[in-house]
Formats: sequence, C-alpha cells, structure tokens
Amino acid sequence: MNITSRQLKAFLLTARYQSFSRAADQLYITQSGMSVLVRELEAQLGFRLFERTTRKVMLTKFGSKFLPIADKSLLELEQAAANIGRSASAEKGELSIGATPFVAADILPAALASYALRNPELHVRLIDAEGARLVEMLHAGELDVAVTALHHDTPGVRRTPLARFSMMVIAPREGALRLAAEVRWEDLARERLIGFPAGNPIREVVDEHLARAGRREPPEVVCNYLETQIAMVEVGAGLAVVPSFATAACAKRGLAARPLVAPQVTGNVYWLVSRSRKLPEGTESFNAFLKDYMSALECEPAPRAAQAA
Repeated sequence: MNITSRQLKAFLLTARYQSFSRAADQLYITQSGMSVLVRELEAQLGFRLFERTTRKVMLTKFGSKFLPIADKSLLELEQAAANIGRSASAEKGELSIGATPFVAADILPAALASYALRNPELHVRLIDAEGARLVEMLHAGELDVAVTALHHDTPGVRRTPLARFSMMVIAPREGALRLAAEVRWEDLARERLIGFPAGNPIREVVDEHLARAGRREPPEVVCNYLETQIAMVEVGAGLAVVPSFATAACAKRGLAARPLVAPQVTGNVYWLVSRSRKLPEGTESFNAFLKDYMSALECEPAPRAAQAA
C-alpha cells in the first residue's frame, strides 16, 4: 500500500466541503484531478469512501471510520516533517524572528542588513504579526524568537528585556508650537488623541496614566498600527502617544516629539523565546547586537526632570 499525503489531503478536504470542486480549490488543482486522487486512495484501501450524487458527495460508512485515522496520520506526518525541518534549520544557522509590524518594517530590516555584514553565517528570516499572534507562533514552533512590547508573562515563554523606551507625544511641527517642551499627562488628557485598540500593551499603559490624570474616555481615533497613527498625526487628526523608538519614523514625516512627564513613563521591547525550544547557533550574538542597535534608537533627549534626578 502506497498512500500519499496528497491523497489524504484530498480525502479530508472532500469530506469537509462535501464537494470535489470546493476541495480542489484548496489544493489548487482541477475538480477532475481531485476525483483522481480520491479514486486512487479508494483503490488502495479496497473500499469506497464517498457516495457521489449530482449535488454533493457524502461519506460512506467505511469513509466515516477512515476519517479520524486519516486526519491523525496526516497531522502526525506534518508535525514530524516540521520538527525535522526546524532541526535542519538550526544546524544551518537559520533564525526565524517575528516582530510587530512597525518594528518589522521600520527597525529590523536595517538591523538585519548591518548584522549580516558582521555574521553572514546566521540567516535571519523575518515575519511580521501582531503581539498575540507572535506568541501563538512561538508556541506552535513557527518562530524561534519574537520581538514585542508585550509586558505580561506568558506560560511556556521566557521574556527578557531587549531595549528600553520612553513614551512621547507627537504632533505636526506647526501644531507643536502650542505644546510645552515637556508635556504633562494632565495636559494631554484634554487633547484629541489617536491611539491603539483596547488590549494593546502600549494602549494599556497610556490609558492607565490618562485615567490618573482625569481622562477615562478612549482615544478619538483608533488605529491598529503605529505607522498608521504617525500618518494620522501628520494630517492633523490629533496627537498620539508613541514609544521613543519611533523617533526616526516620526522625523521622516516632519513631526515634532515631546517627552511625556509627571510621570515619565518607560517600557521595554522584549525578546521572547519558547522555554522548550533549542535556538540556532549564533542566536546569543544576534541578541547582543540587537540590544545595542535598538538602544541607540533612543534619539530624543531625556526630560529635564529626569536629567536632574
């Protein structure tokens, strides 16, 4: 018996959609090609898997019994292949790193290019996703490392600080003329604000300090991505509170940045790894490089209050 994974996929998809044509779309083959795969599987098994009608296909009694067996077999095969693939990648010095969209687009590309000149032996693959999705990918073994500002401990994940940042308020240069050199949270509470959705780690910090300053209303404009917030500030939609590692991106759009004080609020970008995962050789060197690189992004001078402390 010579059953292939493609035949198993054809069977499982046909059972799910009860249609050869819809199942064929998922495998990017023709309907007739899907029918051939299922007939080949039936021939090897020695029993029919489906009852075919003009409207749909239905599992036979034997097809229903074979369904969980096929599902389990295909899952175990794909997991085993993925595990072996990850081991091979580790031996070749390949590191899969995930980051939130802004960090992946505005910070890491230049960092990776610079590191590649120092250590061409370690190949770094970059994936962008939201913070919660990055943690899911770590658990699933799809990533070696995640870089995010997520400040909550997560079971099975080791979290270490990568770089420290402070919070600052950004505004169009002409609009910043009415702002003090250092903006207090109680003054910011009266402004029209652009912010992250609820549940975002930076939004949680901002909401906490605005509430202490007397504001409990959500931001007037909500954007999923930091780059979008910066663009909205540029067109005059409001002010935004952003981490200081976004200083260079704000300067490119001609925005003014002011430190937030009373109190000055800081946070961390974290390096997340699975506690059960063996990382490729060279990862520690890349971690040390990235710490230095991201720390150098803190371009804004510290608030006068912090300098005097």
